[in-house]
Amino acid sequence: MKYSSAARCLVASATSLLLACSAPARPALPASGWTIEQNAQTWTSTGFEENEDLSGIASLDGKNILVGSDELIAAQSGVLDKTAFSLKAGDLVQLMQNPSGKKMEIDIEGVAAAPEENCYYVTGSHGTGKKKGDYEASRASVFKIPTDPATGAILPAGIQRASLIPWAEQNETFREYTKKPLQLNGFNVEGLAWRAGKLYFGVRGPNIQGSTYVIETTTASLFSGSSSLPACTVHTLPVGEARGIRELLSIRDGFIILTGNASAEATKKSPTTQARMADKVFDLFLWQPDKTPALSTIGVVPRPGAKAEALLLLEDTPTHADLLILFDGTPNGAPQSYRISRN
Repeated sequence: MKYSSAARCLVASATSLLLACSAPARPALPASGWTIEQNAQTWTSTGFEENEDLSGIASLDGKNILVGSDELIAAQSGVLDKTAFSLKAGDLVQLMQNPSGKKMEIDIEGVAAAPEENCYYVTGSHGTGKKKGDYEASRASVFKIPTDPATGAILPAGIQRASLIPWAEQNETFREYTKKPLQLNGFNVEGLAWRAGKLYFGVRGPNIQGSTYVIETTTASLFSGSSSLPACTVHTLPVGEARGIRELLSIRDGFIILTGNASAEATKKSPTTQARMADKVFDLFLWQPDKTPALSTIGVVPRPGAKAEALLLLEDTPTHADLLILFDGTPNGAPQSYRISRN
C-alpha cells in the first residue's frame, strides 16, 4: 500500500512522539555541579566534502584541524579561526584506496588530536551499515595520521591502520554483538579521545542493562605492527537504558561524554529496532575514571541543531570549558558553541 507524503509525515511524527513519550528515565547519577549554556557567537563552516555528514573534529594546536565525514574514505584538513568563529576546509587526506571504484566508506565517527605524538587518530564505526546492515572491513579501521611538528601539516606517507574488530570478537563483553546491526544492539564505535599516550573509544552500542562502554588502549599497543591483539581495558558507564556514547572529549578534569540514542531507526534490511527514544535529546556527563563515583551528570545540550555528532574543545580554563558541537544532517555541520561552567 502506498501512502501520501502527508500521511508519511503523520506516521513519522506519531512514531517520534511515541518514542519520546516512552523514553527510559535518566539514570540516578550524582550531579557534577557543572552547568551548560549555549554561547552567543554565530559560527560558520565552509568547504568541507559531504558537509551534511560531518562526524568528527580535532585540533592539534588550536588552529589546524582535521575533520571526518562518515561518507568518505578520506579525512579533511582545515583551519580553525576562533576570532572569526569559522571553520575553513583544506585538502582531503586519503586514508584508504578504492581500486574497485564501488561505493566504499570508513564511516568515520571520531577524530582525536595527540599533540605529544604530533599526530591525529581517526576511527571508523567498526559496525554494520545503518541502512543496509552490511559489514565492510573498511569501517573497522583506526588510523594514525602523523603531522609535521613545525607546521602541523599532514604527512600522508606515514599513515598507519589498525582495527579493534579482532579484539572485540574475542572480548567477553562485545563478541556476541560484533558485526550485528545497530538496530539490534550491534557493536558500534562513535567517539574517540586521546590522553597521555592512550586512546579512548566511545561505544554507542551495545547498551547492556543500562550501561555502555569506553574501550581504553595505548597507542603503542594498537599500532604495534604485530599480530597479537592490543591490550584493552573496558570501562562500564551506567548512562541509562537505550543510551549510547556519541562522542567523548578529553579535558583537564577527565572526559566529557556525549550520549544519545544507542540504537538506530528501522530500515528495510533491519525492520526490527531496539530504539526506545527519539534521537533528539543529548545528555552530557563528566567521566573521571580515577575517581569514585566515576560518572556524574552535567545536563542536556540546549537547543541542539540536529543530531549532536562531534565535539571540539575551544578553551579549557579552571572556571569553564568552551565546546564546539557539529550536528549530523545539517549543512556544514551547523556548528554551535557551548560553555560548560565548572562548580
